[in-house]
Amino acid sequence: MGGLALNPAIEIRRTPDGRFQARRLDRKPLTPEDQEEARRLALVEELPPRAWVVEEVRDGQKLKAFKICSAVLEDHLWLILDRAFEPRDGLAVYYSEELPILKTKTTEELRDIHKVKLAFPGCRVIQEGPEARGLSDE
Repeated sequence: MGGLALNPAIEIRRTPDGRFQARRLDRKPLTPEDQEEARRLALVEELPPRAWVVEEVRDGQKLKAFKICSAVLEDHLWLILDRAFEPRDGLAVYYSEELPILKTKTTEELRDIHKVKLAFPGCRVIQEGPEARGLSDE
């Protein structure tokens, strides 16, 4: 039904209210591993329109990382889902928990962050200062 099926056993789709639904293509109930895989696949759905998955790294059925081609950054990069995976090809590394912060950045800010990530492999984007106060204050 028009869903994304990067994992041959699981399909996800976005509901009208913006949430994701997952199902196994063999119609069996989702296992906890399937649910984790569906969450990972949903990350791919959240990629900007001008970014493409060019490589997947898996350990069996478990998705560990994606290599992404970003038109905005004019470069390839890694999106890491499993910290046990450490690419050694010199590309910038991004982590799934950084995506909400990165979504708030301008194109120029993203390019600046990308330069830092290339210079300091494995570094992470964190939000500090007045902008972050709303994230932890309740």
